[in-house]
Amino acid sequence: MALYSVHIQGDGPQSVAEAAFVRQAFSWKAFFFGPLWLLRHRLWAGLALWAGGYSIVIAASLAIVSAGAGLFMALALQMLLGLEANRLREAKLATQGYRLVDIVAAPARDEAEIAFYRQFEAADGPLADIVSGARGFVSGARGGAGS
Repeated sequence: MALYSVHIQGDGPQSVAEAAFVRQAFSWKAFFFGPLWLLRHRLWAGLALWAGGYSIVIAASLAIVSAGAGLFMALALQMLLGLEANRLREAKLATQGYRLVDIVAAPARDEAEIAFYRQFEAADGPLADIVSGARGFVSGARGGAGS
């Protein structure tokens, strides 16, 4: 069961309809397709750091360390990106004015969306504060679509 953080920008039903869901796990897409993944999510600072890191690894592997050590350093950079990719997305959302409102546990993203919107539709549910304009983290971790 995966965890998804739910971020919204603003208040009211329209902001909830445009909620951003970020999976809290290792990002295999970022690991295998690092610069393309960074470009797709428009993470320019992350892309600049990635390019700088790889420039250093290439320069070091040509002059200072062996090819095997250079490969190990490149793999370590990709692992770091895979581990921190979703944190980069959350940081970008925060700079765009999004805020964390919920954490949902579900096997897949579509089921996490269903569980979140089902909670939102409940008039007296824990997410009713979003419509009324309450700020901050509204609720804790919950079960998936079945709960």
